[in-house]
Amino acid sequence: MKKTLLLFIFTVLFFPTFSQWAIPPQMRASNTLDRMSDVGGLSRNDLLYGLPMTPGGIKGTTYLDKKWNIATILLFESEKLLEGYPVRYDLKENELEVKAKNGTKVIESKNIKSVVWRDSLTQLPKFFINGGEYTDEGTPLNGLLEVLADGKVPLLKRNYIVIKAPDYVVGFDVGSRDTKIFKKSTYYYATGKDLTKITSKKTLLPAFGDDAAE
Repeated sequence: MKKTLLLFIFTVLFFPTFSQWAIPPQMRASNTLDRMSDVGGLSRNDLLYGLPMTPGGIKGTTYLDKKWNIATILLFESEKLLEGYPVRYDLKENELEVKAKNGTKVIESKNIKSVVWRDSLTQLPKFFINGGEYTDEGTPLNGLLEVLADGKVPLLKRNYIVIKAPDYVVGFDVGSRDTKIFKKSTYYYATGKDLTKITSKKTLLPAFGDDAAE
């Protein structure tokens, strides 16, 4: 009873003279509180003009494999070997990042003849060769080609990325604010230095020569 009486006295005596309020007056207004439960008021789907939109991010990665894998690199220059370095391949820049004691170094793919790395999780090796030594319809390829099967007619894989820009439309509140990176691949078989793109079984059969029918 004493607490109730004290609260009443405090309210009557001090409220009229308060010049500073913790809660802004417009937030105290009864209609503000009413609109919080009014389904006919502002909904979450309405546009709030004048307020900054949440910026988009980047989804995906430009690396063939984000983790570092121990590799041996054969350079074109004097057939030099770099052994035992952690590496990862940036598909966008066509560069091999090499982690060294004095920081991360970058080797352009055009300077690399071949790479083999051992996956740090599966321990399986992956082999790569320079795409510039092969031609697709007379045009040399950029970057490194992954060797899936070696032999007289190697099976090769070209890894690349496609970047999709944000397509968000403010007026309709549709689309994505994010930049999206997708990893893609194209398969080839090589006869000499000429590549043939594999798009169906028909394009693959000539690689078997006299055994195509079988």
